[in-house]
Amino acid sequence: MKAGQRVRLRAASPIAKRDEMPTEAVGTVLCSYRVRARAGAPEKVDVKFTGNTVMWGVAAEEFETVEESHCTA
Repeated sequence: MKAGQRVRLRAASPIAKRDEMPTEAVGTVLCSYRVRARAGAPEKVDVKFTGNTVMWGVAAEEFETVEESHCTA
């Protein structure tokens, strides 16, 4: 994933259930990175949703990309 990309949580994501985030909520990737100190570490992303909601350091696999034509935010 890359900065500026539009994403939403996957419907099956435990984060969506834990944080009570609606699966239709679309956010923007602020940055994408890997923690190199850990071998095999997954890609992490910081994602900003509408309002002041930001998810920091979430595994990129928890999100799916959204085509611009499907964005409502």
